[in-house]
Amino acid sequence: MKEQIIPVLVTLSGTSDASGQDDTIRVMTTGQLRKTPAGFMLRYQETQTDEGDGSVMTQDIILNMQPGRVSMTRLGDYGTTMVFVKDTRFEGKYRTPFGELDMALFATQVQTELSPEKGMVHLKYQLDLQGSFAAMNTLHLEYAAGGSKPC
Repeated sequence: MKEQIIPVLVTLSGTSDASGQDDTIRVMTTGQLRKTPAGFMLRYQETQTDEGDGSVMTQDIILNMQPGRVSMTRLGDYGTTMVFVKDTRFEGKYRTPFGELDMALFATQVQTELSPEKGMVHLKYQLDLQGSFAAMNTLHLEYAAGGSKPC
């Protein structure tokens, strides 16, 4: 049987207090959703414009989602893998063209509502870089297939 890939509309909002004030990002894009044995995998692209030089950077994002656990893989020049499980610390690397940085996160909220028609992921976590506190972050993502309304 052929694996079913479901086209979805993805809306994402995130906040970070890294600069001492809340920075907010909002993204709306399309993605591809497929069922996995443990939950769902969502693949989409984020495009951002560098405020300094105006260059555009696109990153592929892969989310593996299941109740109580979300893993995010960012592919490209600025790549990483992050695993979110409530009250659990995850340690990894943040790769840049200039070298790798040690990264850790501690998830304080991990909420998921998942189905083939629509879904939601809500994450709140502390991010540390190179052993020092970097920011508290919140990420809220919703997806909807075809004519479904988001969660």
